[in-house]
Order: sequence, then C-alpha cells, then structure tokens
Amino acid sequence: MPSERGMTISRFTTSRNFSWEYKHMNDEAYKMFESVLGPDNVSRDPGLLDAYTYQWLGEMIGEPNRFGPFRPACVTLPSTTEEVQAIVRVCNRHGLKFKAHSTGWGLYANPGEEGVVMLDLRRMNRLIEINEKDMYAVVEPYVIWAQLQAEAMCRGLNCVTIGAGSCTSALANCTSLMGTANNNVSMGYNERNVLGVEWVLPDGEIVRLGSPGSGAGWISGDGPGPSLRGIMRGTFGALGGLGVFTKCAVRLYQWGGPAELPSENIVSMDERLLEYPENARLFVPYFESRVMMEEALARIGESEVAYSTGLLERGLLTLGLGVDNLNSAEMRESLLPTIPKNFFTCLLVGNSARELEYQTRVMNQILEQTAGRRFEMMEQEGFRDIITLFLVKGGSVPAKAVFSPTGSFNPLLCGFFGTRRTLVKGMDDAEEIKRKYIESGLLADDMAEGGWSPLIMDHGHMEYFEHETLFDPHVPESTLALIMLTIETNQSLADKKLMIPFASQVKVARAQGLSVHDSIAAHMNCDYRTWQRQFKQAFDPNDAADSCNYITPKPKA
Repeated sequence: MPSERGMTISRFTTSRNFSWEYKHMNDEAYKMFESVLGPDNVSRDPGLLDAYTYQWLGEMIGEPNRFGPFRPACVTLPSTTEEVQAIVRVCNRHGLKFKAHSTGWGLYANPGEEGVVMLDLRRMNRLIEINEKDMYAVVEPYVIWAQLQAEAMCRGLNCVTIGAGSCTSALANCTSLMGTANNNVSMGYNERNVLGVEWVLPDGEIVRLGSPGSGAGWISGDGPGPSLRGIMRGTFGALGGLGVFTKCAVRLYQWGGPAELPSENIVSMDERLLEYPENARLFVPYFESRVMMEEALARIGESEVAYSTGLLERGLLTLGLGVDNLNSAEMRESLLPTIPKNFFTCLLVGNSARELEYQTRVMNQILEQTAGRRFEMMEQEGFRDIITLFLVKGGSVPAKAVFSPTGSFNPLLCGFFGTRRTLVKGMDDAEEIKRKYIESGLLADDMAEGGWSPLIMDHGHMEYFEHETLFDPHVPESTLALIMLTIETNQSLADKKLMIPFASQVKVARAQGLSVHDSIAAHMNCDYRTWQRQFKQAFDPNDAADSCNYITPKPKA
C-alpha cells in the first residue's frame, strides 16, 4: 500500500475492537424528557440506540458493519421548537451533551463520544409556507429537497437540490453542512440561499436571525445589527456544534420549465421523459484537455446562459450503466473507446423560444472559441432524457454507480472549492494519487476517473470538484486504503498551497480522533481557530453541543 505523507493515523488498524460499554442515562434527566415529550417519544432501549450509530461511512470510525463506536445515552423525538428548547435546557442542567439530526445521512450524524443525547427531528416535517411573490419557502428540519422542489415547480419556481440526494434535509444543508448542486451555476451556493432562521442555541436560548427576529417575515437572514450568518453557517457549517435549527427560509428561483417532468422506466438507464421540455436544450461538449474544458466553463459562467452544469467522469459513468455489475462491465468495455475523457453536460432553459435560441448561439460561440466539440451520442434521446432529469432533479445513475460495485463510496476532494486553474490542479492530483491505490487492489477500478461535480458555481466565480472513490466497507483493509488515500491527497493539496477539502478531512479527522479544524488550520494562511473557539465558548458556555465535527472549546491535548 502506498505510504502516508505528513498526516498520520495512529489509532486506525485493520483489526479494530471498540468497547460498547454503555454510559447509562441520568434517570432524573430521562424523566424530564418524558414529561416534555411523552414516554412514546423518548427511548433508551439498547437496540434502538445502536441503530442510531449505523450510518453510511460509519466504518471509517467504527466497525466494518457500519456501526459507529459510540452509543447515545437516549434518543428524543421533539415536534416543536419549544420541545427542542426544553431538551437542550435539561442537557445543560444535567451536564449532558446533545446532538441533533434531521435526515441524518452519513457519519456526521453519529455522536462523537459516549453519553450524547440524540435529537431526532423527524417529527418536525412541515413545509410551512411557499411565498411565490418574494420567492422563498419556510421549512422545518425533516422537509427534504424532493418535497420542496415538487411544490416549488408547481408554482414556476425551483430550489438548489444538492448532490447528496433529493432525500436529504433542505434545512440541514442550508444551515449546517455544505452541499453542492448542478444548478449552483444559476442559483448559487446554499450558504447564500438561507434567509431567516430560527435557532435554539446550545444554552437553550432561542434566536431568530434577520427579519423573523423583528416580526417582519422570513425574507432576510441579516439585520438589524451585525449578521450572525457567518458564525452560524460560513462556507461549510458547524455540523451540529452550535445548537439546533428548527426553521429556516430557503430562497427559491424562477423555473422556466413545466410544472412536472413525468417519466417512465424510473430508476433505470431506460428512463424516458414522456415529453421533453420545449424550452430546454442539452449540450454535451468535450475537449482535448482539462485546461480548455475549464476555460469553456469559465466563459459559460460569465455569459450567464447555463441553467445547470455537471460532470460525471467516464470511469464513474460506465460503472452505472448496466442492470447489474456484470452488465455494467460489459457495457463499459464496449462503450469506453467511444467516450471522450474531458466532457461535461450543460442544460439551457429559456423563458421563451427566443431566449433559448440566444443561449444556444452563445454556447456555440464559446465552443468555437475553446475548440470544443459536441458529444452527439450523449445528446440523443436515450441519454438526453436521463441526463436532463439528473441536471434538474437528481438522477439514479450516480447512486447506482457508487453503491452497486462495492457497497459504498467516499468522495475525495469533497469540499474542494477553487478558482480558475486550481480546479484542474486538484483534479490532476487526485487522479494521479488514486491510481496507485487502485493498483493495490483495495479500491474499485474506475480508471481513477470517478469525478462528479457541478463544476462551476455563481456564474463561474467559484469552481468545485469531488472524486468518488469506491471501497468495500466489509473489508477493513479497503477502508484503511480509503483513509490513507484521503490523507495523502489532502496532504498533497496542502503542499501545493491549495484548499484542504473540508468534508473529506472531517471524516479522516474523526478516524484519527482529531478535531477537523485542528487538522486543517496548520495549512491555512492564518490560524482562524482562535476566533472560532471564542465563538464556541460564547454560544455554548457549558460545552453542551457535540462538537465532534466542529471545534472543541479548548485545544485537545
């Protein structure tokens, strides 16, 4: 196996044995939870508690069966902001830590130590309001993107449904954890799409950011006075380390397509739109080099003609084409010679036939300037429909490609935001390093071309890329190879003075028993942790909110 560089991982071995000693719940606190929620909405049953440690990528910090190493003290199911506040206050009174999750996807939702009280927010599932005039929606934690998008599209609006999936929480993404989407190019990053917020602080105080705090609706997340959105969310989010968010307003955008996109043969490569939108057009250009591809993307962003852009590199694409793994392998062998290396997809959506024709002329001009050619096979009906659905709503090909071959995956470079030229450097670096690990036989062979990405954000001012890596969660050596690959890639980026991808680093930091920001700050231009710890201490004086994915009030020894 390739050797590690710089960053180390001393506690992780291929024969891990974690203690399942249960930290018993304080009886007095438990009775208080029952009085607030009713006995049916709080539990300390060991079997149920174990289920809350089972998460995607749990094997990176726990056992090969995906169970994390720390069992919660109890699980609570609040249904209102006031019930959340009461739970948080009980935790502060009895010296208990708490951790909230909504749809709870990934090891981020696992507790970071024994004895944590879990707040499962699934009962808070109301889509409270869609304001068509001011173009926003007010949601509770368990409203998922698919639910919000379906309601918005019926009203000629749309939202930024992230790549983690349409089944994930809109509120969690907007308030607490990064997530990128194919339509970031036209609708922006959700860090800026969160408006008014209702927030239960770690000490139990309720804060309503922006206009809700003045009783002026949900239209703004700022003012009066200094804004707290940077502390609350920033670029990546505090992942539960600064309290619980119970409501938020999400900005919506105009959607020029139909209210519905009905299709047949769902969840297969044969999925077809019953009618292709007359005001939409798909481009699939390819280029001789990544540098020229990036130049075309930058010009597309500056022109503001794209509705949605996306990359699915051919190694990942061909893993998801067949009805099963064998069929995918056969199709990959036959199709691979016909698929160019450097291509992406771009969807145009016009509000009129005239606007669509203008967008088309601009795209053709950009391709002429950057020596791009159109990959006609992917623009034909068979591929066109499923790619369009993927670019608008999220599709089945990536999920099938990343889960079917080995049972799990983890993205390299997850959280790698860059500017022009840095994107190509990150892509090249990850491909070169990953190829060595594939040759070891411990990771699935995607030719080291497993990239997924919206590529450009905010009309080209930022770029984004992540490299999906397929490993076998039931084989400890494969999980270890994934962790070592992530460490080596992140160290290589640091050596080149490029950005350390936060969401990738938080997972290996958890595997190493480190605070993620303690493992990143040394590679930054300034040590931002001084301010970050002051915020943590000010907002959470009793250190009640589980900070395993954020930062500890004091440096770890």
